[in-house]
Amino acid sequence: MATRTRRPRPCTYCPEPDADACVRTLRNEAGGAHIYAHQVCAAERGVTPLYLFVEESAPGAPR
Repeated sequence: MATRTRRPRPCTYCPEPDADACVRTLRNEAGGAHIYAHQVCAAERGVTPLYLFVEESAPGAPR
């Protein structure tokens, strides 16, 4: 899991901010962008996240 930065990430599937998972990455030729979503929004659509964000204070989070 990646450590979450304070920058808000928009959800691909809903208008709410603070997406907590990366669900897709674009090829370098397409800009290499990471596409984010809330875990719940992704699960509702059957999408498996590539990685999740955790708060730095969470147990087991990298320091």
